[in-house]
Amino acid sequence: MIEITLSDLNKGSFYEQTLQTIERICDDYGITNEFGTLSMANQMVLDYMESYHPNFIVDVSYQIDNNEVGMSYVLQAGDFNLLSQNNEGQNTALFVLQSLADDVTFSAGFDSLTVTFHVKTKISIQRSMQRQEVRQNMFR
Repeated sequence: MIEITLSDLNKGSFYEQTLQTIERICDDYGITNEFGTLSMANQMVLDYMESYHPNFIVDVSYQIDNNEVGMSYVLQAGDFNLLSQNNEGQNTALFVLQSLADDVTFSAGFDSLTVTFHVKTKISIQRSMQRQEVRQNMFR
């Protein structure tokens, strides 16, 4: 499994950095057809944070495995409690997230949210890790 972490993102840096990371993941692992789904789910989380926590600071991590991409969001202040509430179908963001993802999980204290997608990568994680080692050795 490969994990990529972006720390201390705020309203000004969140969108650009997360979108670039999603694009890189899609390109590196041959899942470009999933870019729209992953970026739309990311946008739903951003919309929620902008609406309920306008001065948010969040850590985002991506977990990539051969058949799965997970995106985890951890708010440093605030929570995802309102996003977790369905309110008789009125919570559009939660509905869209659940429609896009294979699994949407909230932590017990609602300070973190994990959105998981089942995908078929065209490049194995093992091969990708070997590529990264070669790149790192080239620049030593």
